[in-house]
Amino acid sequence: MASPTQDRRYGVTGNVAFKAPCTVASTGNLTLSGEQTINGVAVVTDNRVLVKDQTDATENGIYDVDTSSWTRSYDFNGNYDVKRGTLVYVTQGSSIGKGLWTVTAADPITIDTDNITFASVLLTT
Repeated sequence: MASPTQDRRYGVTGNVAFKAPCTVASTGNLTLSGEQTINGVAVVTDNRVLVKDQTDATENGIYDVDTSSWTRSYDFNGNYDVKRGTLVYVTQGSSIGKGLWTVTAADPITIDTDNITFASVLLTT
């Protein structure tokens, strides 16, 4: 069994079922570039965003904000990084989005090919 890889600079580990928290979650289709306001939260470079509502669901996942194009987060950019049941906690948001989210897409999931869907597990107030 291969051991997980870790990026200690960002405190994230690939191929684990509970991902590092995201600052905010999408509430609609996003342009995956530039700093912007999502769900009442101004996201800036290096914030993590749970993108869950793209028209093209193959684009859904966890992204790192940048002033140019966003990239998938280190712990959500490979086929071994996401499975049905993968969890992520979202810390902020003025409406729906804040709380615990899980991947509901069927395995196996191929990044940038398969639709990735999420469902709320627990919403906080």
